[in-house]
Amino acid sequence: MMFFWIIVALIMFSVIVLVHEYGHFKTARIFWVKIYEFGLGIPPKAKKLWKDREWTEYTLNWFPIWGFVRLKWENLNYFLIYDKDKKSYPQEELKKILESDIEIYDKLWNPISEGDRKNILIELNKNQDKDNLVNKPYWQQSIIILAWVFMNFLFAIIILTILFTVWVKPVGINDKIATNLDILMFPTMEQAIEKWLVITNPWIYLFPSTWSLADKSGIKNEDLLLKIDWISLKNTNEVKDIVSKNIWKELIFEIDRKWKKENINIKVWQDWIIWSYLAPNIEYNKNFEYKYSLPKSFLIASKEVYNEALLTYKAFWVLVQKLVIPKTKQDRKEALENVWWPVAIVWAVNDIMKLWLFKILIIFSAILSINLGAFNLLPIPALDWWRFLFMTINEIIRKITWKKWVPPHIEWLIHLSFFVILIFLSIIVTYNDVVKIIN
Repeated sequence: MMFFWIIVALIMFSVIVLVHEYGHFKTARIFWVKIYEFGLGIPPKAKKLWKDREWTEYTLNWFPIWGFVRLKWENLNYFLIYDKDKKSYPQEELKKILESDIEIYDKLWNPISEGDRKNILIELNKNQDKDNLVNKPYWQQSIIILAWVFMNFLFAIIILTILFTVWVKPVGINDKIATNLDILMFPTMEQAIEKWLVITNPWIYLFPSTWSLADKSGIKNEDLLLKIDWISLKNTNEVKDIVSKNIWKELIFEIDRKWKKENINIKVWQDWIIWSYLAPNIEYNKNFEYKYSLPKSFLIASKEVYNEALLTYKAFWVLVQKLVIPKTKQDRKEALENVWWPVAIVWAVNDIMKLWLFKILIIFSAILSINLGAFNLLPIPALDWWRFLFMTINEIIRKITWKKWVPPHIEWLIHLSFFVILIFLSIIVTYNDVVKIIN
C-alpha cells in the first residue's frame, strides 16, 4: 500500500509544480517567447513525451520533485574575445570587430579563425531574434518570471474558495509559531477558542513535575482540579491567583481522578509555586465548520492565502534563527526535526489517506502550493524573485548607463551555482526525512 501512497503524493506534488511552471509557460506563449522544453522533474531526461506545433518538447526527468520550462535565450550568447594587448572587447562591439580584419584571440590566447568568426557571428545574430526572452520589453519579462508565483497562489485560492463554499473544517491548531494572523485552517489556540472550534469547560487539568510539591502531595497526571478551598475554578489564571494569595497556608485541592473525587491538602511555600503544569479542560467542537457564499468564500480564501504566505515567511525565519543562532542546544535539534521535504510529504499523505480524508489531502495541496509560491519570492539566487530583482536592477542601470549592472554570463553563473546548492540541500533534507521516518 505504501507504494500506492507514494504515487498519490508524487501526483499531488507534480500537479502543484506543473501549475507553477504553467504560469511561466502560458505567459511566454502569450508574449511569443520560444519555449524549447517543458519538463517534469530534474534532468537527466528519462523520456520525451511529444512535441507540439511550436516545437516545444515535453519531457519526464529522473528526479521527480520539480519541473522547469526552458525558454529561448534566457541569457544572451556571450563571448570573451581579446585584442593583441589581452584586453577583452565589450559585447556591444563584438559584431563590428568580427566583421573587420582585426586579429582577435580567445581566452587561451589562440587566434580566432575565419570559420570561427562566422560561427560566432551567427550566434550573436541569434541574440537579436524577436522570440528571445531577453529581447522582450521589461514589463513582459517581469510578467513571465512572476507568473509562476501568481499561478501557485491562484491555484490555492481556487481550491480554498471551493472548500469554503462546500464546507471545510480547520486542519489543526498552530501551537508552534506565535502569530496574530487570522488563519482559518491553522488557528492558534486563542483563535480556536474565540471561534468556538475549541470549547473550554470549567476546571483545570494538572500535570505535576517529578519530585515537586504537587507530586509529593499526591497529585497525579491528568487529575482534574475542581475547587481550591471550595472555590470553583474556570481557568488557569484563577488557580495562579488563589495560590499566590495564600502563601504559607494549607489549601484544600478538590480533584476528580477518573470519576472519583478526592481532597488533597497542600501547604504553599514562600515562592507560591507547587510545580505543576496547568492545562485547560477543553474539547473540540465536532460540529464546527466554515461555509460561506461563493463571493464571500473567494474573498476569505484570498485573505487566507495571503496570511498563510506570511506565516510561511515567519516559520522560515524562526527556522533559520534556530539553525544559525540557536539559543539552546535543543533549538537546533528541534529545527532539524521540523524540516521536511518530498519523502516526508509522502509519509504525511500516507497517514492522511489511511483515514481516507480526501478533503484534507486537497487542503494539503493548497498549503503546499502557497508554500512553493512564497518560497519562490525569497531573495535567493536561482529563485523567481531574485531573477526578477536582477532583471529590475539591470534595467534601471541600463536606462542610465546603457550597460548592464551584471554581465549575462556572471548572472547565469550565479543562478547556476545557487541552483546546484539548492539541489544539494534538497538531497540532504531528503536523507534526513528518510532517517526520521525509519526511526
